[in-house]
Amino acid sequence: MNRCLLLLFCLISVPFASSDEVRLLRDFSNGWRNAWTERAFTSRKTVYRVVRNGDLQFLRGESNNSASGLWCKLDIRPLESGTISWKWNVEHGISNNRDEHQKKGDDYAARVFVVFKPQFFNWKTRSLCYVWASREPVNRVYPSPYANNVGTFVLQSGDRNVGLWIEEHRDLVSDYKRFFKNEPEMISAVAFMVDTDNTQKSATASITDIVLNTR
Repeated sequence: MNRCLLLLFCLISVPFASSDEVRLLRDFSNGWRNAWTERAFTSRKTVYRVVRNGDLQFLRGESNNSASGLWCKLDIRPLESGTISWKWNVEHGISNNRDEHQKKGDDYAARVFVVFKPQFFNWKTRSLCYVWASREPVNRVYPSPYANNVGTFVLQSGDRNVGLWIEEHRDLVSDYKRFFKNEPEMISAVAFMVDTDNTQKSATASITDIVLNTR
């Protein structure tokens, strides 16, 4: 079973305190992991650990021919408008992945998933997948090679910004309407993933300050 479908298949909506601003990954005090569940897609797991560098604290994922992700279940609705922001840093990307549109190349140095309207035991669950690609150009949008209900949005690509902390801001409703041609009803999860199992390569990426603003 491919990783995108398995991630969506395993999500069950649970209540989450709704507010205009939801900070999902900024405070790494004891207990933060209780809100985040790891899901493995192969026998080899990506290694996730919290790292502190001066005043900056972040989650680092190191993948070596592995695929697992951390996801946080949510229940945010109704969703009239919404944005997501985060900071990420790719220390070591996937080189020369020429097949990102195909199943054999469906690996990224970093991904952020936003999942909408879960339907348990239903493959039709929709999600947006924001990626740091290897070769695909920035601003390219295309369906996952595994599932047409997963929209891939390329935000960073190649080695140009490797080693730098990059801050991203996305309009979730606009991106959803662009890909699915209608409006979302709710947000059911957010996930972070570093995976290299299809290409059998390695990658290291970090993320912090994941913040949702909705109403």
